Amino acid sequence: MRLSQAMTHFTRQLAANGCSLHTQKAYARDLAAFARWLGENVQLSAIKPDDLARFLIGDATPCTPDGKPRKPITINRTKSALRSFFQFCVESGWIKENPARLIRSAPAAAKEPSMLTDEEIRRIRAVLAENKGQFAARDRLILEILLGTGIRLGSLVGLNMGDVDLESGTLHIRAKGGAQERVFLNATLVAMLAPYLRESAAEAKRGGNVALVRSKSGQRLGGRQIQLNFARWVKLAGITRPFSVHSCRHTFATRLYQKTGDLYLVQRALGHRQITTTEIYARVSDDRLRWAVRLAS
Repeated sequence: MRLSQAMTHFTRQLAANGCSLHTQKAYARDLAAFARWLGENVQLSAIKPDDLARFLIGDATPCTPDGKPRKPITINRTKSALRSFFQFCVESGWIKENPARLIRSAPAAAKEPSMLTDEEIRRIRAVLAENKGQFAARDRLILEILLGTGIRLGSLVGLNMGDVDLESGTLHIRAKGGAQERVFLNATLVAMLAPYLRESAAEAKRGGNVALVRSKSGQRLGGRQIQLNFARWVKLAGITRPFSVHSCRHTFATRLYQKTGDLYLVQRALGHRQITTTEIYARVSDDRLRWAVRLAS
């Protein structure tokens, strides 16, 4: 089988396995770069471990399209894509040995999570409160859901009115990989959602599949539009540091860990499968270390 054919089957399998769209696109880009370097029509059986080694140390991977060196974490993702792809090829019976079996990931420092300070949150809330438009109220609700639950953008987009249970104070979300999860709401969110749902009661009566957050036309609000709206409010709040919607998830996790000191609780709240993914929120800051040293003196 040719490399290009196997890549098509692999990307389809990633989608079938419930991998996130982000992972699907990232792996597809990495494999496409490898195929351009080696040749899309090469036979899988002709690919050797040395081909992968030469690719990884050559000009195809160390630099970004604009000539900047790639970060170790990005190169490790490329290695992960190659390992997963060729393991898939072995399990599919197209090759007998995995040419990526010798690839090892290099140590890479975890990226510091980007989070909003209490003052920055106050300023965004103030800007939203000053704007009396209908969609400012919707975007304020979006902000509070993200900050109060830590759910991912994809889970937020997929929320329907029927997923909100005010009596039990929970949301039923579709998490990463398509898993169904229950998320708890704080008292502020319950109070905000109650009138929001009442105002939309007519639509809710038509069925539980009515989107919770909707566009001007009444359609489900997409992730890209939510990101653009968030960036607009951040800018209006006078915040110049770069933030994304995902920063709200980091903010939720960091604050939860700071208040509880329980990393396993944070892991469950975020829906992480491995505790190692959650450990980034337990990093000791310089200020906390200085305080601890003084305390121990």
